[in-house]
Amino acid sequence: MGRFNLNKGQTFNLSKESGLSKIKVELGWKSGADLDACAFLLGSDGMIQNNADFVFYNSENREQPFDRQKHLNKKNWRAMTRPMSADGSVMGSIDDLGDDDEGEDASEEMHVDLNKVDPSVTEIVFCVTIYNGDTKGTTFGSVRNPYISIINEESDEELCRYNLNENFSQETAVVAGSLLCDENGDWNFQATGQGYMGGMQGLIDIYAG
Repeated sequence: MGRFNLNKGQTFNLSKESGLSKIKVELGWKSGADLDACAFLLGSDGMIQNNADFVFYNSENREQPFDRQKHLNKKNWRAMTRPMSADGSVMGSIDDLGDDDEGEDASEEMHVDLNKVDPSVTEIVFCVTIYNGDTKGTTFGSVRNPYISIINEESDEELCRYNLNENFSQETAVVAGSLLCDENGDWNFQATGQGYMGGMQGLIDIYAG
């Protein structure tokens, strides 16, 4: 199917895609800041159930265990491997420490295997934060054309996209969208577009307590 553009609050039912299990979540923008993508896997109480259900660039739960001979140190290990959720269903992006020149296209990708999601997880929240935005005074007001796109991993077909057109002039963290599991076990993507101050720590306070 072709691209389906969502407005804030709209949902897209992923169960319409026969056999769909692996999706790619692309968070993109025109650079102007160093942005980091992260995800929170939430239980029915709206909170993560353990630290590994916060998938971000500095997570200690990764696709490969730390190997002193291979990685030498933890810094190299985090730079060479992807963060991963406790159940292995969500794989984060290797942190891109590229420049933040105006006008360049930039993105980070996260990968989700819906068949691996722990049954206790009812929502997966995808967010973008500005690295050190609060100390640098950089907000999403300087980030142009941010979007979140849901892509069929196997066919590489874009299923839906949400362009975040809101004016986040003071916010340093944005909840772009969520995957929601309904009572039938079907997954739906919802366009959220909610901004927050406080950067990544502000999101941790909301979802991790």
